[in-house]
Amino acid sequence: MATIDTRGWCLFEDAWCLAVGLALAACLLAALPAGTVQAREDGAAVGTPTPGQGVEHRQPAIDYSDASAWLALPGRPSAAMRTPRGAGFSDLQATAQADAFYVHPTTSMREDVLNAPIDDAQAAQLGELMLLTQATPFNAVARIYAPRYRQVTLPLYTLDVQAQQAPNDRAYADVLAAFRYYVRHYNAGRPFFLVGHSQGTNHAQRLLGEAIQSTPLERLLVAAYLPGQPIPRSVFRDDLRRIPPCRRPAQTTCVAIWGTFGEQTDADLDAWQENLYWDRARQRWAPSSGQPLVSLNPVSWSDREPITPARRHRGAVPFGTPATFSRVLPQLVAARSDGRFTFVEPLPLPAEYFNDGGVFGGSNFHVFDIALFWLDLRENARLRLNAWLEAHAAGRPRPGAIATATARVGRPWRHRIVTRPHAREYAVENLPPGLRLDARRGLIQGIAESPGTWAVRFSAGNASGVTHGELALTVMP
Repeated sequence: MATIDTRGWCLFEDAWCLAVGLALAACLLAALPAGTVQAREDGAAVGTPTPGQGVEHRQPAIDYSDASAWLALPGRPSAAMRTPRGAGFSDLQATAQADAFYVHPTTSMREDVLNAPIDDAQAAQLGELMLLTQATPFNAVARIYAPRYRQVTLPLYTLDVQAQQAPNDRAYADVLAAFRYYVRHYNAGRPFFLVGHSQGTNHAQRLLGEAIQSTPLERLLVAAYLPGQPIPRSVFRDDLRRIPPCRRPAQTTCVAIWGTFGEQTDADLDAWQENLYWDRARQRWAPSSGQPLVSLNPVSWSDREPITPARRHRGAVPFGTPATFSRVLPQLVAARSDGRFTFVEPLPLPAEYFNDGGVFGGSNFHVFDIALFWLDLRENARLRLNAWLEAHAAGRPRPGAIATATARVGRPWRHRIVTRPHAREYAVENLPPGLRLDARRGLIQGIAESPGTWAVRFSAGNASGVTHGELALTVMP
């Protein structure tokens, strides 16, 4: 039985460090097979949970009309509005054409309950941290909705499969209630993404089959991004027949699935398949052991290109160190999908940017499933949204998916803002000194005068309307 001591996780002395350590524990351990983990916090063992008598059932229903029941709502300050410091990206939720419904992973380590109440301060703090690293790839194209829910707590994963059924059902019931509230009061017929990780992926997978497929919402689903848990192919054969796995970069109404390990990993991949998924035919949570899985390379986003070199990698953001969310690291890893999982190299990952606190050690990168592909995901979301808008006859301009560019001080530079269909007029904000915009042609040109990184924001309009986009422009010395 694995043992985790959170005292060793703090890499520097402050409260944020402790939050990172606890978040890593909750997120990582939630993905371990039942009965394999005993966690330690400040040296105290966490054994089989002993919840209070009926306390889970006495928790009142969550009122999702109350803004405090949400980790993120558009227009309310939250970590979902952040972008990596100094990297040149922008929060464009105010002008976004789509939504993202995000279900966070496990963030509660409580031992006295199996389902944590949403007013648990520690879980809420860690939820903000996961929101920061996992929901922010979407804030360039979507308004982000992230509900709190009575999540399964960390010690539940020490129990057998049968004991996990009712607590997981309770957690899912909240996610379902939040989603239904979002649909009734916020969606208003907008396209949307469904995003989850780890425990959040479990609930989102069930949501697809029970609340989205074969309803009017199916047409509005741009794509679901559900990393961090094995999902068998049988789910798509027996349940999600109308929402298949994503196989192409611009495919819509599909599910992108991956879980990340290092090449020649020391992790027990067979044991990893003991993680639970929702088996709709059997109406229970079940392990995926021995079943063929679904997996996609989150760089190519194509089953025809399972292997990509590092030069194709768009960029990771650091997590679990003092550098967390401080920059984007392009061309960091080569990636390979073997049909079950995604494997990356070179190893080890840079310790100054990625650290799981030794929870798994080795090359199990579960906690980095999204952080390692932050920019890849951001640009792919734009690509899929463009494809959805084109298919549904939206006439306003659609900006290209590539969100970065590089110029050099003292050298002539030209960059055309490409849109489909053609835009008649363009506008930009925050251009570097020395560059200017031809507003009719969408051409940025000139000679940059100073090095640095600029968060350039642009708009492009035609008779059908105006759309907004970003360009993280780095001017090299």
